[in-house]
Amino acid sequence: MTTARVDRTPTHNDLEITGLVHRALAAVQEAGRFGDRKVFIASLWTTMLRIESETSGALTQGATLAHFKVWLLTRDGTEEGARLIVLSRADLVAAMDPAAVAASETVADGATFHFCVDPAIGRDEYAPRARSPKALISRTGRVGKAGESRRAA
Repeated sequence: MTTARVDRTPTHNDLEITGLVHRALAAVQEAGRFGDRKVFIASLWTTMLRIESETSGALTQGATLAHFKVWLLTRDGTEEGARLIVLSRADLVAAMDPAAVAASETVADGATFHFCVDPAIGRDEYAPRARSPKALISRTGRVGKAGESRRAA
């Protein structure tokens, strides 16, 4: 059986948009944040539009918040690579502005996101994902790593 693999290699345009997103993440003030590291997606989009209008940029031209949300869901990096954007969900909704939560809601495959994590504060979440060694449990109940010799254990 052949399994298709989706190429998630970022394009030049993805990297340009990511640069704009990261500049906007740094510019969003308190009302658009929950804590210091989480930025509401809708506030981020508004800030991106403002930055683009001030700099005569064209990256957001013709795009909507809905387009941006779709882009966010496809730009979480490669399996081994660093993420371009880190998304997070709203857990304490009662303590948040309901309009900001609703406008920021982004849903994919049963997962719901409301925030982008500011890389200046959440650096660890942007680090490349390391592959974890697969653990094996032998017939005797011993745990080891794939490819590990029994004598080495």
